[in-house]
Amino acid sequence: MIYKKNVVLIVDAYSIGSLIAPAFISRGLDCVHLRSTANVNEFYKPWFRPADFIEDILYSSDAELRQALSDYSVQFVLAGCEFGVELAAHLAELFDVTRRNDPRHAIRWRDKFEMHEALQQAGVRSIRHFKSGSLAAIQEWVKEHAILPVVLKPIKSAGSDNIHICTRESEVEGAFEAIKSSRNLFLESNDEVLVQQYLDNSDFRTELSASKSSDVDIEYCVNTVSVDGQHYVSEIIRVYRTRIGDSPVHDYNQLMCPVDNADVYARLSHYIFSVLDALGIRQGVGHSELMIVDDEPVLLETAARMPGGIDLSAYTRALGHNQLSLWIDSLINPQAFLDYRQRPRTRLYFHSSCVFLIARQAGQIKRAPELARWKAIPGVHSIKIQDEGMLKETVSLENCPGHVFILGHDRAAIQKSIELLREDEPGVYRAMLA
Repeated sequence: MIYKKNVVLIVDAYSIGSLIAPAFISRGLDCVHLRSTANVNEFYKPWFRPADFIEDILYSSDAELRQALSDYSVQFVLAGCEFGVELAAHLAELFDVTRRNDPRHAIRWRDKFEMHEALQQAGVRSIRHFKSGSLAAIQEWVKEHAILPVVLKPIKSAGSDNIHICTRESEVEGAFEAIKSSRNLFLESNDEVLVQQYLDNSDFRTELSASKSSDVDIEYCVNTVSVDGQHYVSEIIRVYRTRIGDSPVHDYNQLMCPVDNADVYARLSHYIFSVLDALGIRQGVGHSELMIVDDEPVLLETAARMPGGIDLSAYTRALGHNQLSLWIDSLINPQAFLDYRQRPRTRLYFHSSCVFLIARQAGQIKRAPELARWKAIPGVHSIKIQDEGMLKETVSLENCPGHVFILGHDRAAIQKSIELLREDEPGVYRAMLA
């Protein structure tokens, strides 16, 4: 038996959060897992790694948690995924950890209405927005502001869960009822629905090489790490989304180069740092999604967590770091992180794209996917694909059957590899279902 007094408390270590404990273990720290709820979406359960923790506790009260951890000194409290964010902020204050965010601001990191309210109050560019549990109130707001198309979505969720783009007033009712009658990705009821102006998005004019199709959305993801309000961009990713029905679905992305895309880095960093300040994220990680409208950035949402379901090894190979490694450094040795923050940016070691798999058919999976042709595609770095259960038609990230990371020294070559993958993809699903 080995006893170590100092521990890390990780709340809901699912999705990419399942990699936090191994990162701390590699630095010699033991980790305790805390479940914020016993009611976890089946989508998240396979990620959990019980062997990484010395304790696995279901949260019931502060007093009981204090008692359960009375033999330990909690050094850090971190959220593994979205639905652990608010509890993690509360417990960081409870255990008086050195670097923590004010838990009074935590609602801004999960509730998209409160998020944009905070931006408005701080004078940061934001989206026109409204929320209500009443269909009539939503319809009245849409009519009053005359801003069709509009987007309806859950107040709290992640990915592209239940996002509806309504181009006509007649479509609002169906979108509202679909959201209101369901639960979000975290199995929370949607008591209210958020409506926002649709962003007629494009790209920075300096980045546009051709006109953008109307059925394609361009989004940027900016991942950050902060120490005492000093922010650092770990990576910027340009995401292309396509439309399936009225839902925007992730197609593929491109990792931006800090040197070749220096203008993008400068403009997005300046904007996102003002967003983080407005939301009260002074410590830890942030995952922000935004669009470019009239050559200026505007936020979709920011989460006080890492992005879900990515292959960190691809970013490590391309950049020499990843968001998780920087986060751990910022906690264990903040001065070393701040020193790293001051270094000049360097070019990518490799360009990187993640292709989000899109299934156009559904059915029971009867055999494992045959991936020999995919593995032979130039630049393929890693493949994650569903291989059992029910394959669903892809309409959101929740039922995306997987992703493929492709790395290379030339973006044009990566695009050719993406085309080869897309050409072969339907046949793989047909064989899995046959």
